[in-house]
Amino acid sequence: MNLKKMPIVIMSIFISVILTFSCKTTAPSLPVEKPSTSEEKEVPFTRVRFATELEKLVSENRYDDALALFDTVPEPDASDSAIQILKLSILISARYLDEAENLVVELEAQYPGNIEILYIQAMLATARADQTKRTKYLNAILKIEPNNASALTGLALDYLNKKNYKQAKTLLIKAIVAEPKNTDALLGLARVYYMESELAKAGDTLNLAIEKSPEYSVLWAERARVKSEMKDLSGAIKDIKKAIELDPEIHSHWMDLGTYLISSGNKAGAQKAFTEALTLDPNNYLGYIYRAGLNDDLGNRKEAISDYTKVCALFPQYHYASESLGILLWEDGNWMGSKKAFLQALEWNPKNASYALMVTLCSYRAGNDKEAKNFMSQYIATLDRSSTEYFLCRLFVDKSSDGDVLNRITKETNVNIKNRMLFYMAMFYDLFGSKSLSQKYLIEITSIPSPTFFEYRLSERELGKTR
Repeated sequence: MNLKKMPIVIMSIFISVILTFSCKTTAPSLPVEKPSTSEEKEVPFTRVRFATELEKLVSENRYDDALALFDTVPEPDASDSAIQILKLSILISARYLDEAENLVVELEAQYPGNIEILYIQAMLATARADQTKRTKYLNAILKIEPNNASALTGLALDYLNKKNYKQAKTLLIKAIVAEPKNTDALLGLARVYYMESELAKAGDTLNLAIEKSPEYSVLWAERARVKSEMKDLSGAIKDIKKAIELDPEIHSHWMDLGTYLISSGNKAGAQKAFTEALTLDPNNYLGYIYRAGLNDDLGNRKEAISDYTKVCALFPQYHYASESLGILLWEDGNWMGSKKAFLQALEWNPKNASYALMVTLCSYRAGNDKEAKNFMSQYIATLDRSSTEYFLCRLFVDKSSDGDVLNRITKETNVNIKNRMLFYMAMFYDLFGSKSLSQKYLIEITSIPSPTFFEYRLSERELGKTR
């Protein structure tokens, strides 16, 4: 039964109700074959038969069909609290929150103090992002049943989200003492240990949880994260692959696999993992960011451009994607496309003069000299007039005093900043001065070790074209 796709807390309710069905009935098992008569005989309702069919529908994510199945339940079973609680859990999983709220209010009035109903109220509040109401119902449960493991775990996870690890740990340990097999509590405690950098304790706790619930994919994924932090990449990859085997439709499992494969140097495998993740969640910009970089590294230029373009649309404030797109389009000689990308990068990082200079260079290379001068004339008004960047940018407006600008650049002590500026001097000479001077500075730039600026890549590209 694929209950892992449902909220963890609702899952526990669902399982408990299914067990309740099994215990309450003595009905015979489903027949292996239908009677071979000319007329179909009506199959009488039994809870086991109902639960079996419901389990099948939910495992296939057929929530509407699962809810329709409740219409087939006769009285008095249809009004039974166990049946109604089960319907509630499915309504919440299907995100029919208004219908769920109407039903749970009715049930709460009919069964005041019922622990399962109070718990579903807390879960409904969670689904509605109503933290105050969630806390209210979890505390109401603990007033009735102080050692209720699910309520203790729920409150503990709230403290964990607030980074109050001490209080979270206290409640989680209390929950585990009350219910040693509660894997949600064990998972929460492992996360507390992880956040406190007690990785060995986190691993031991997850080992215990996996022993109790080996089919719960999140436990394997969490242990993979711990192993990754402990530099056990092979173990992390093995565990996350187990999580994917158990539940291949969880987006984060594929994302985790991709990051571990990158760390292990398997770029092709990582690219495939992120592709799987994006198949499950096509609008997750982080997957495109990772895959774009991998496609670029693997020489898949067209795919890299496509991925960075997607990031620029989904998450434009991530200016590094616009920067990378601009670089790729510059290398392809697509000056207008590159200019557009660097303009977007500049919009989200207006203090980065490199972006403004790239926009200007694109316009010049496209033959739009007037546009280039007008743009840079406006941009230099935003700069400190005493800065080297101001004089460098002004050079592309006045086209004079290049010696003075070079003198200022050579006084720069930061190697990366100095050589980044030299790239624009090289481009200035390529456009308006000596090609040999341009090549000289490009050679100088590409000779430095460990560069940290994107102009280094462009310098290599430009130098390759002149040789």
